[in-house]
Amino acid sequence: MYSFSALSFLSLPAGVQGYTLAAHGLASGRRACVSMFEEAEAVRPTTITRSRETPFRSSKTGGRIVVTDGTGSFYKSRTMIQTLFDFGTFGEITAFSSSVADSKKMILSRQSRYSGLNDALSFEEGEFAPALDGASAWLAINADESTFAAQVTTAKAAGISRVFVLLSPDGPVSDVPTIESVLSSAGVEYTVMRTGSLVGTGAGGGLKLDEVDVPTCEDVAKDDVFRFVTEALSLPEAAGRVFSLCPSTETADSLRQVRYAGYERRDEVKMLLTGLIKEPELEEATPEETAEKAEAVMRSAAEVDAEREEELKMLLARARKRGEETQAKMAYLAKEKEAHRKEQEKYYKAPLPEDQDGGKDSGAGDAPPADDSTA
Repeated sequence: MYSFSALSFLSLPAGVQGYTLAAHGLASGRRACVSMFEEAEAVRPTTITRSRETPFRSSKTGGRIVVTDGTGSFYKSRTMIQTLFDFGTFGEITAFSSSVADSKKMILSRQSRYSGLNDALSFEEGEFAPALDGASAWLAINADESTFAAQVTTAKAAGISRVFVLLSPDGPVSDVPTIESVLSSAGVEYTVMRTGSLVGTGAGGGLKLDEVDVPTCEDVAKDDVFRFVTEALSLPEAAGRVFSLCPSTETADSLRQVRYAGYERRDEVKMLLTGLIKEPELEEATPEETAEKAEAVMRSAAEVDAEREEELKMLLARARKRGEETQAKMAYLAKEKEAHRKEQEKYYKAPLPEDQDGGKDSGAGDAPPADDSTA
């Protein structure tokens, strides 16, 4: 059992001295002991806010956009829809294809669920007109030329005011002039952009705008392409334009400096569309400059020929000298060899000592003469 004095401190305010415990001090002290281990009552929300009603979604004022893929699958373009939701101005996105089930397999993911895309995304199949009902824009990825004219007519009738066509080698072959003619005749605001093959690496590199009929456009990061499309959809600088978006090493430094300066990706896209960021152009030389360059080239060629001739003369002289030295060395060795041979011949032709003594056999045989130094 705790004593009264032991429990009395529990009811005293901290830092207060000279406090007299009241008659109910024991009971209040016990309540204080119990309350130390009681859990606070959980706070329950009185209202539920659904993701479709979040301020983030309501802040998007671009209306609804319909996205199609001429390949029949959103396999390579599935992140395009996520990019549209993350950075675009459209509050609703409709994915139209021949199969809703296949589209869901390609587009729906953990990221789409956690980011809120699933609440803003709808799927349509079958007839194109119902999918366009209430939409303001249409993004046609790899448009199929065989059905494009009919789709544009349907889009115009449904009230579509903005059409963006993205073409890449990954989709069906389409004639760009034909697509441009169809869009121009329909009287809608359009952009036609051609790229190289979309790859998943190399994002954040250099980009350039070029003519739509440029012979080659190398592989380009799909993240860069999809972000460009997302920003260009709401930029007036992209309206009525037909161009190619290709990778470039010469603009990488300019884009890097823009990013270091704090500009957003939308500003980068605008700079590319307006030509503020582009590859340096080669200045055309005047006839005088061309003549000077040709003369300098001729002079350089003559100097090079003279240097080569001088170098050839030096090599020939060096080879001639080396040949003479080699011949002299060979002649010297031959002379030394001949002198040694004669000396050996003279030595072996000399009579032996016992032959000079009358032919007596001294037992020495054919041994060479003894060395006087050892006698």
